[in-house]
Amino acid sequence: MNASTLVERERRESDAFRLLERTLVRRRVAGVDARLRVELAALAALILGFLFWQVRIPLDSLERRTGVATVAEVEFAGLAALAIGGGGIAFARHTVRLRRGPGGPAWLALPVTPRALGRHLAWGSRATAWLALVPAAAWVLAGVQLVPAWWLVLLFAIFVWMLLEAARLGCWLAVRDAVRRAEPRSGLDDLSPVLVAARRVRTSAPLPAAHWRRQPAWRALLVKDLVVTRRPSPARQRAIAPIALLVSSAVAWALPIAPALAHALAFALGLLTAATLAEWIIAVAGTDPFPVLRGLPLGVASVWGARLLWAVLGSASLLVVQALCARALHPMALQVLLVWLGAASLAIGALGANYAVTLYPRVEHAQRMLALSLGLAIAASLMIPLVGWVLVFTALLHSARRLPGWSRQEAF
Repeated sequence: MNASTLVERERRESDAFRLLERTLVRRRVAGVDARLRVELAALAALILGFLFWQVRIPLDSLERRTGVATVAEVEFAGLAALAIGGGGIAFARHTVRLRRGPGGPAWLALPVTPRALGRHLAWGSRATAWLALVPAAAWVLAGVQLVPAWWLVLLFAIFVWMLLEAARLGCWLAVRDAVRRAEPRSGLDDLSPVLVAARRVRTSAPLPAAHWRRQPAWRALLVKDLVVTRRPSPARQRAIAPIALLVSSAVAWALPIAPALAHALAFALGLLTAATLAEWIIAVAGTDPFPVLRGLPLGVASVWGARLLWAVLGSASLLVVQALCARALHPMALQVLLVWLGAASLAIGALGANYAVTLYPRVEHAQRMLALSLGLAIAASLMIPLVGWVLVFTALLHSARRLPGWSRQEAF
C-alpha cells in the first residue's frame, strides 16, 4: 500500500469518526429533556457562584496585601492545578474503559486502523475533562477587577490549552498502563491486545439448575439483587463501599478522640454510607437486561418498591449500628442523631432508587445525576446551613414525579 493510499485511508477514517462523534454528541444532548437541561444549568450556576464566593474574598485580601502580580500568579497556579485535575479525570476514565472494554460495536471487527480507533476511544474519555471548566470559570471570575481583564482572558485561554494537553496526556498514560498490563501478542499493535483482554469472557463454575417458585414480584427482585451482588458484577464492586463505611461509622465511636468529634465523624460516615448504598441500588438495577425486564408483567410499583426497600433496610441497619455504638451520648442527643441520620439516609437512598428506575437502563447517567444532586446539596449547605437538605428533598420529589413514565422508557 503506497503512501498516497495510506493518507487517503486515514482521511476517510478521520472523517467517519468525526461524523460519528458529532452524531453521538447530538444524541446525548437530545436524550436530556428540556427540564433536566435547565436543572443542570442551574446546578452549574450554583456551583459556580459558590466557588466564586469562596475564592473572591481571599483573592481580594491578597491583592490588598501584595498587589496584582501575586493575584495573577495565584490565578495561574489554580488554573494549572485544575488542568492537571482534568487530565487526571481523563486518565481515570480511560483506564476504566480500557479495563472493562469500551462500549459500542466490536471495534476489532471494523476495517479501521488502530491509530484511528485509539483516537476515537480517547475522545470519549477526554470529554470528561471538560468538567473542570465550571470551577475554572469561577476561579477566573473571582479575579475580575483585581487583575486586568486581558490578563484573565489570556489565563483562561492558556487553561483551555493546558486542559486539552493534560487530557491527551492522561489518555496516553492510560493506554501505556493498559498495554503494560495486557498479555503481549506477536504481530499485533499495542491497542489490539488491550481490547482483546478487555473483551475476554471470564469463565466461572457451572451455575445450579434454576428452581421456579411462586412469589411476589418485589421479593423476586430482591432475591435477584442478592444473587447478582454475590457474583462478579458492577453491583458487587459497588457493594463493598457501603459495608466498609457502615463499619467505619461504628468504629468512629471507639476512637480516642473528643466525643463531639466522634459524633460529627460518625454522622459524616453515615451519610457516606447512604450515598454509596444509593450508588449500589443504581448499579444493581442496571444489571437487569432491558428487553427481559420490560417483557415481564411488572409495574413500576413492584420495580420501584424493591429498590426503595433496599434504601429502607440500609437506613434501618445504619440506625441500629449507631444506636448500639453511640450509647455514650445523652439520650436526647442520641435521639436527635438517630432522627437526623435516619431521615437523611432514607432520603438519599430513596433518591438513588428514584434515579435507578426513572433513568433505567442508563446507569452512568443515573450515577452522575445522583452525584450532581448530592454535590449541589453539599455546596448549598456550606453556603447556607440546612439549605442542602431542602435541595435533596426537592430532587427527591422531582424524581418521584417521573416514576409514572417508567413504562414508556426506551433503551439507548
